[in-house]
Amino acid sequence: MQWYRMLISYRIERITRSDIGKFTFFTPSQLFPVTCLITPIGFDEKFIVRSFLRHGKSRIQEVLLVKPSAKNEKTEIAISNLMKLLSEASTPLQTLEINHDDFVSSVSRIMSWVKRSTHSDYLLNLSSGMRIVDLEILTAFLLLQIDAEVEVETETLQGLVTFRVKDLIPYQLEESDLKILRAIHLGENKVSEISRKMKLPLATTWRRVKELQTAGFVTQDADGLKLTQKGRIFANLNFS
Repeated sequence: MQWYRMLISYRIERITRSDIGKFTFFTPSQLFPVTCLITPIGFDEKFIVRSFLRHGKSRIQEVLLVKPSAKNEKTEIAISNLMKLLSEASTPLQTLEINHDDFVSSVSRIMSWVKRSTHSDYLLNLSSGMRIVDLEILTAFLLLQIDAEVEVETETLQGLVTFRVKDLIPYQLEESDLKILRAIHLGENKVSEISRKMKLPLATTWRRVKELQTAGFVTQDADGLKLTQKGRIFANLNFS
């Protein structure tokens, strides 16, 4: 029986349910370790399955489905299918029922679950089409000020948008921060060069770069410093 398409070494292949337990899942990124996948459950499970296969059972230790309390046959079938898949992958599955028409109650229930959770990292997949529940999950994390990776897949399954919860939290930039961001935007990728060209003390530059990394404006890889998605949006608005 054919299951869902998954991405393996940049190729699309098909696997069967019997393959799930023995398959080594493809992990596209090690930047954001994921332990708990939180997602609404609508009338089908395809976006949740695709997210699980994208990140791999070695990274996702638990799945939480946030579902409306009203019973729906299609939703129950989708949950049953997910239970079979995750059981074969030895990944625990929990469900959290909410009255999604009551925004305050729903956000409060999600916040309570997260506060009781022992997980330190979260992935929020907000692709299901349950727009109100998507907002309730995101609001819960914003109010708790807990960072998480957020992903939203397009309806055509051809695109994926990702960002961090902390990218939505306002951050007061200092004058030195603006100079550093401008320098990186213009191509500088070393702290020493940024310090020299922007005429900032080296110690100050190091400290502010670390703060900008924590705030989600800057990241660093083998090639040096670069702007994150949040940093690029800010730079396009202020330096272009």
